[in-house]
Amino acid sequence: MKKLISILLVLILHLYSSQDAEGQYFESSIYKLKLRLEKGDKKALNELAPYFDSSKKLAEFLGHHYNETEEFYLAKRTIEENFIFPEASINLAEIKNAQNYSTFLNKNKDKIKYYPELEAFYITPIYERKFFIEFRELPAEKIQKLIDKRTEILSKDWIKAGGIAILIQQNNPECLLKICKEFYRRRDKFNNFNRNKEDFFDLLKLLTYTDIGPAGRNDYIVWDTRDMNFDNSAILNLLIYFSKNYTNFKWNVAQNYFENSSLQPNKIDNINSLVENLSSDNDSIALNSFIHLSQSDVKRVNELSFEKEKNIFNQTNQKVLPLSPFKFLTSLSLLTEYCRKNKIDFIGTEALRSDIGKLKTKLPFNERRKLEDKLIQELTFKDITALEYWTIVNENNYNLQCSISRIADIYYSKNWSQLLKDTEELKLYLKKSKLFKDCNINGNFRYYLIKFTKNSPDALMILNNLKTDDPDINFEIANAKKVLSDKFEYPFEDKKFNDANFDGKIFDIQSEIDKIRMTSSKIDDFERDISKLFSKIHYSQIPDAIKAAEKIKYNKDTYRNKYSFLEKDFGFFLIKDFENKEERENFLKIYAINTEENLYKYYLDKAEIDYKNTDETLNYDKIFELIKFDVIQPYIGNYKTDNEVYSLIKLLEIEFKTRLGFPDKLCNSQDIYGCDSSERRWDWMKFLTDKNLLKQKHSDIVSFSYEEYLEEIELTKILKENEKIQP
Repeated sequence: MKKLISILLVLILHLYSSQDAEGQYFESSIYKLKLRLEKGDKKALNELAPYFDSSKKLAEFLGHHYNETEEFYLAKRTIEENFIFPEASINLAEIKNAQNYSTFLNKNKDKIKYYPELEAFYITPIYERKFFIEFRELPAEKIQKLIDKRTEILSKDWIKAGGIAILIQQNNPECLLKICKEFYRRRDKFNNFNRNKEDFFDLLKLLTYTDIGPAGRNDYIVWDTRDMNFDNSAILNLLIYFSKNYTNFKWNVAQNYFENSSLQPNKIDNINSLVENLSSDNDSIALNSFIHLSQSDVKRVNELSFEKEKNIFNQTNQKVLPLSPFKFLTSLSLLTEYCRKNKIDFIGTEALRSDIGKLKTKLPFNERRKLEDKLIQELTFKDITALEYWTIVNENNYNLQCSISRIADIYYSKNWSQLLKDTEELKLYLKKSKLFKDCNINGNFRYYLIKFTKNSPDALMILNNLKTDDPDINFEIANAKKVLSDKFEYPFEDKKFNDANFDGKIFDIQSEIDKIRMTSSKIDDFERDISKLFSKIHYSQIPDAIKAAEKIKYNKDTYRNKYSFLEKDFGFFLIKDFENKEERENFLKIYAINTEENLYKYYLDKAEIDYKNTDETLNYDKIFELIKFDVIQPYIGNYKTDNEVYSLIKLLEIEFKTRLGFPDKLCNSQDIYGCDSSERRWDWMKFLTDKNLLKQKHSDIVSFSYEEYLEEIELTKILKENEKIQP
């Protein structure tokens, strides 16, 4: 019933956009011909001919996906799915009409046969075709995984129904051919996807103790069914090879696999084994293998990384490894090679690695900030590369990513003039800039070049005089010069309000909750509407909202947090667990005895943020530096943290009695939107500068997050230009 409703909804949605469709594919004559072809009806081949001249449009569904296709393309697809390719006698690209197609049929009418076991027509017998396939040794780790998987694979229905299981029990090599035939019979078609491809391929590898690489799409050698180039042609190459060679395989009783004495698989090295270990369930093995690979031969690491990266679903150990390990391995192996050649330490001292380990843990905010500031002050150029290296290795540790993003950002700004004067350090910085960007992953580690923004003419002279044979460094020299030459105007449009950020409202919270209870038929709808409701409240209603939330029960499996508005919408950054009743009660007590200004000050002081003068007045110079750097995008990753920045901005808003056009709260998150103070802080930095409130000279070296600021400038310009074009 649900499926029917979904299909009806899709039909309604496409009612006006699909006026040209003249019927449904699954009810058409061409679809019936397709079914006959799949059963081996040769007459259906001739009856298909007229459709190669037809431009009639038919509607078809793939799951819930709707598509409109002309009968010509459907006819072509029908032939492609039911004829064994490649065929020298037939080129689908040349069949452009019914006459071409009929000519082909008439020319080959006595040669066209049907292969029942494959459910496909053919002209050239399988054993007469050429195969394109490679073999290499299997790492011992992979062999063991396949052995562990053996019982599971052999229990599958397709093994039993096709008689394959009996042949395997008899140690009969014909099982290899049978596996390939069944594999091809279950080949992917438009509306039929074989979800057991990996089992077929793994069983062949297990029975032969070799890694097998047939040629797939575009003649790429594929070693894994998850490779984007693994298609039906790869299965066909397996079938052709084993049709010709299965009798050459003899059962090795001692080793328990089929052995072909004439087959000489390509040798592998320890790099293959290390790559295989990345999918180990043992966290230590997986992580140590990744570290070892990051320091291994660049050529071999890149070869295997390129191969593995083509896998649509990588099955590496995601608990301890980066989300896209092979992207990082390519860049890290190049970085460590560069470091070795230039005698640069990328491992670091024991003390540094100990501090990195601490930053990976859940430290209290003030302890984390103290450790970050300590490293910013104590690090030298000899330490920074090791810090970056271990941060990339530990990409999946969010705590570390946020801390190192802040440390690296402030450290490089603080030491920028010294870096420009040190030729080797500047080269290393540019090398890292290129390699980190090549990872093609979001994060501040991609924005190293932004530090050249607003540099003096001396920086351009230094870049012009920098000589190297390294193509990566030369590439970044050119890019750095471009950053130096770019000029930006303060952009900003006046639109500060949007669906995710507007002024809080005062209303009867309990009354609105009662209305939601009456109108929400599902628990998910109820939770969503409650989140929307809490996102609208005014600061003065925080206690009422907390008390109301305490009476509401959410589904225990929900991703929503009914107290999330306190941090996301009002910026109370220091309390990380408002679901803890004791934390809430303590917060309410502090809220009750403080003004809004003093409440934000209380938590800033508790976090040990240094933002005041000795007389307790606001120190604008300190605040300027804090808001410049402390809205933090992870070193690698997306989700930004606002930290103390909104609290500081709130104090500025109260002191100067202006919000610079922004709403009276950080966000109206609704458990959907994620806001931060990025735009606010740029406006307030400009405000403090323009009003001559800063007593100190502040560095012009921008923060990594300035890159996002520039992107917003460009977007604003584009939107304004589009507004001019519109009538």
